[in-house]
Amino acid sequence: WKIMTDMAGIYYWHIPTGTTQWERPTPCHPVPTGPSHASRKHSLGSLSPSPTPDHEDLQAATVNPDPSLKEFEGATLRYASLKLRNPAPVEEEDSSSINSDPEAKCFAVRSLGWVEMAEDDLAPGKSSVAVNNCIRQLSYCKNDIRDTVGIWGEGKDMYLILENNMLNLVDPMDRSVLHAQPIASIRVWGVGRDNGRDFAYVARDKDTRILKCHVFRCDTPAKAIATSLHEICSRIMAERKNAKAMAGGSLQDRTHSGLDVPLQGDTFPTPKTELVQKFQVLYVGMMPVARPIGMDILNGAIDSLMTSSIREDWIPVKLNVADATVTVIKEKEEEEVLVECRVRFLSFMGVGKDVHSFAFVMDSGSQHFECHVFWCDPNAGSVSEAVQAACMLRYQKCLVARPPSQKACSQAPPADSVTRRVSTSVKRGVLSLIDTLKQKRPVTELNQ
Repeated sequence: WKIMTDMAGIYYWHIPTGTTQWERPTPCHPVPTGPSHASRKHSLGSLSPSPTPDHEDLQAATVNPDPSLKEFEGATLRYASLKLRNPAPVEEEDSSSINSDPEAKCFAVRSLGWVEMAEDDLAPGKSSVAVNNCIRQLSYCKNDIRDTVGIWGEGKDMYLILENNMLNLVDPMDRSVLHAQPIASIRVWGVGRDNGRDFAYVARDKDTRILKCHVFRCDTPAKAIATSLHEICSRIMAERKNAKAMAGGSLQDRTHSGLDVPLQGDTFPTPKTELVQKFQVLYVGMMPVARPIGMDILNGAIDSLMTSSIREDWIPVKLNVADATVTVIKEKEEEEVLVECRVRFLSFMGVGKDVHSFAFVMDSGSQHFECHVFWCDPNAGSVSEAVQAACMLRYQKCLVARPPSQKACSQAPPADSVTRRVSTSVKRGVLSLIDTLKQKRPVTELNQ
């Protein structure tokens, strides 16, 4: 026995038979080696359902079949045997003609059909019993030809080939692929308890999206298929783990080297055009201020600049507000850029005592702050709302920029760092602006 661990939990794998169970195996005691005991060595799980009346009826039907059905079944088998003898050269072909991959594994099986399953049947501790019930249902029904009508694939011989992380069912006559199932999408598989040559797997149908348990009768012990599937799944999990580790190592190396890389995903996001709002305003001017936030700082700068200049000195500009940048462009001189402020460095903004005046404070670095003042017609309400929306969007991006796992692992920036100072200033400025706008009367009322 071998202890295995995956997302479902801890379970035990019996290496010789390829079976699994959730309960810890108990020491084996000597038991009679009769045929009935030998056939039950291939167990899908440690829980074995007790005999039911339906089971006893099936056994009775098996022991005492209808004589007429017995003769008809014998004739059918003889006809099938004669028909299968004709393409003998095809059967004698080397197995390499079936699959070109030297690592692929091929098994001769006969489909017994499929049974629909519910999601609850695959819960831990219940899946092995549910799958074994499907195997018993289809394998016992095959003994009565009346129960085989309408069952897909009943009695159809085929090859079950495991290659390239796929489970393929191939027609032995024309080598056509009857069904292809990605191994990674198989939910459960197992070997029958009553017959070690019965094999089943559960997967969701790609068209109907229902869970189906497909059952097969193998020419050789089915534990070989179960063991091969287990090896393939182990390899897939190891490859995914290595790929994730390599991706994480590459990301860490590029981060240490100073390269800007995305925090999540293997591909870069699709570029999108930013929405830019444009306003025709007058640029009053700029002056340095002592602090990055505060309405007193803002009103003081507005009053100082407007009293020290006349309207004719104010410059007609276009104020472009995008998600990440606020740009002031001179209109009459080949669109000269006068001011370009990244929203992340915009520490405060607001409307002055006069509803036409608008200003914002920009952090220019090294504890230097600049206040830019504008005159807006008919009022500064629309400009203020546009810049406020850009600040709020930037603040939201700061909150969700990193996943919780990386937030917990990453160290907080120093108290005097630009990142902490700017993000704190933006947060305080936006919150102060919201409180100010709540206290102010609406602009529409001021114009009346």
